[in-house]
Amino acid sequence: MNKLFYLSPAKKWTDALPLGNGHTGVMVYGGIKSEKLLFNDSNLWSGYPKNQDNPECLEYLDEVRDLIMSGENLVAQKIIEKRFIGDYSDAYLPLGEVDIKFFNNDKQNYSRSLDIANAVMHISTSTIEREAFVSFPDKVFVYKITSKAPISITLKGKSKLKYEVNTNDGNFNILGNAPDFTPPHYLKGRKATIYTEGKGMSFCLSAKIVTNGTISTNKKSVLVAKATEITIYFTTATGFVGYDKMPKTSRNYAFDLAWKTLNKLDGNYEEIKQNHISDYNSIYSKQSIDLKCKTDIPTNKLLKDAKSGIINSDIVELIYNYGKYLLIQSSRAGGSASNLQGIWNKDLQPAWSSNYTTNINTEMNYWGMSQCNLTDCAEPFVRLAFEVMRHGKSTAHINYNCDGFTCNHNVDIWRKTAPVKGNSCYMFSPLCGVWLANELYEHLRYGNMEEYRNNIQKITTQAVRFVLDFLILRNGEYITCPSTSPEASFVKNRAKVSVDFASAFDLGLIRQLFTNFKEYSQDAELLKKVEFRLSKLRPFTCGENGCLNEWSTDYTMSEKGHRHFSPLYAFYPAKVIGYYRNPQEKEWVENLYNTRIENSSNFIGWSSAWSICIAGRLRKADSAEEIIKKMIKSSFFNNLFDSHPPFIFQIDGNLGFVSAINELLVTEEDGVIELLPALPQMMKNGEMHNIRTSTANDLSFTWKDGKVQSLKVIGEPIKLKNLHLQDGIVLENVQLVD
Repeated sequence: MNKLFYLSPAKKWTDALPLGNGHTGVMVYGGIKSEKLLFNDSNLWSGYPKNQDNPECLEYLDEVRDLIMSGENLVAQKIIEKRFIGDYSDAYLPLGEVDIKFFNNDKQNYSRSLDIANAVMHISTSTIEREAFVSFPDKVFVYKITSKAPISITLKGKSKLKYEVNTNDGNFNILGNAPDFTPPHYLKGRKATIYTEGKGMSFCLSAKIVTNGTISTNKKSVLVAKATEITIYFTTATGFVGYDKMPKTSRNYAFDLAWKTLNKLDGNYEEIKQNHISDYNSIYSKQSIDLKCKTDIPTNKLLKDAKSGIINSDIVELIYNYGKYLLIQSSRAGGSASNLQGIWNKDLQPAWSSNYTTNINTEMNYWGMSQCNLTDCAEPFVRLAFEVMRHGKSTAHINYNCDGFTCNHNVDIWRKTAPVKGNSCYMFSPLCGVWLANELYEHLRYGNMEEYRNNIQKITTQAVRFVLDFLILRNGEYITCPSTSPEASFVKNRAKVSVDFASAFDLGLIRQLFTNFKEYSQDAELLKKVEFRLSKLRPFTCGENGCLNEWSTDYTMSEKGHRHFSPLYAFYPAKVIGYYRNPQEKEWVENLYNTRIENSSNFIGWSSAWSICIAGRLRKADSAEEIIKKMIKSSFFNNLFDSHPPFIFQIDGNLGFVSAINELLVTEEDGVIELLPALPQMMKNGEMHNIRTSTANDLSFTWKDGKVQSLKVIGEPIKLKNLHLQDGIVLENVQLVD
């Protein structure tokens, strides 16, 4: 399934349909009497470069370590929350709204649809046809209206930021400035926006109108009259000039950039549309899935049926394809990386500042990228991590007296790397830079990222340098201290505590990092240090209940069904603990996983996606199917945006779902591929074309009743686990492994 479609217009933002090109994002409502278009620009953030590094952290670091090692965890935590802090990240902001009023339209035979194979939206009534798309080649959002009889429209615009409307020369512009600071939505008592310093970047939304009607303007709006064809070309621009440079505040600067793009347009509407489709589809169609269940039910009805318990493979396939679509639309070369909401945000104070949350969410956005042959989306993510590495060197040195780089759990367009304020369970997470390095390095294994190899290896090397200095030797073992497990806590002396030493999360990150580094490094001195610390790195441990210990010892968890699966990082997404290679540790992983699932009552989208991924690697098909159904039943809005409680859009659930389905169909351990490791009954028949593996192969295969019927391997011969194969299957370029 490659289409979302509806028989009524959107009433709210989570009904509207998203379009984008990695630079400009647009939410299209498809109204009948009026159209609402909400615009974002991937570079429009509050603030400017700031130094939040904190030398106080280093002054108290040894004291905090001694307190933790002597069992005074809570005392240490209070010092961390007072002395180790920086300030909050800046926020990703909405640019503006354009309203188009129709003077002659009807509601007969209404429909709206989003073709996610070509990234084109259609809105239709009996008299008027509309098409919309955002072109990456031409950097414009195009909205075309075709009417059987002459019609008139007006364009009006506004912004939640400081702005003005300019309609000179029959064109349409919204110009403004971002605030100097926008605090997180969860803070009480702080103003929503601060403009006092006048340092916020400028922005501009400009529109060029091509029509066979007449155009007239007043100070605030544009009127197009007596037209049967109206094509509006929109583009956005900002004063952002680099993560380490003060933004341009002049509105003329953004205005000139926008019109430079519009004046470059070469070709008519059909040529621009075909160039857009060719560009987009060449990425989207590289890989595909077919779960053999087709329906013509409107998407909102399909979702309504799912919420009542009728869940088939059709909606699984649609959500999977939609996840691919959203990544392509929100992450393209030259734009910013996909943030908590991808590229679409309507709020002046978005949830969690719509930033880069690097203790899981940012990485999850890109888990499925290489598997789905979507490495055209990689450049913004690599650039984000590389710039974080550069900025994080200062934080590593000033906060911890360490070489290399660090970052904590909140990053913004200015590449903030210091901690925020708040509870240590989230604010102190200095190995998030290691996670970024590991995530990127895993993509190298898929073979389509060679142009980024040097930068990824630099990021990895600098992460290694930080860890080598941050580790401390205690009782013959190298450990991290202080250490946290993202957003989790344990009970000690009847108090909730979040800081300890040697969390399973940290140990998994470090073991994967050192393994990656050993694969490519020629630095004999660093390799010697890595080997020595790895040989003495504290091992994973098991508690009395048979679960992998999240902390240094078998503490009681504050929340048994916690949404984060961070202690299982070493098993997924990392490959430190193998299903076949490490049977004892795998059993510990499975027991902790079961504990989390059995005690979870709130199926948050991204957490559900992560749990499906782990179920796949654990070969737990029934668990995977149960969680898929619960996720679809409770975690999607009408436009299939992922829902985070209470009613917040987070794109990581959408994008994590893609990698989750992939993991149920294809997994790999130590160079051996296994097909259908955890196939749900609801997906018992299907086809997969050109899924990429970490052995740098493309695989195309079909299955029926849970058995692989055919397999085509592109690339070098593969090792394949002799499981789930139809008797008599003919295999080429395959070595079977028992």
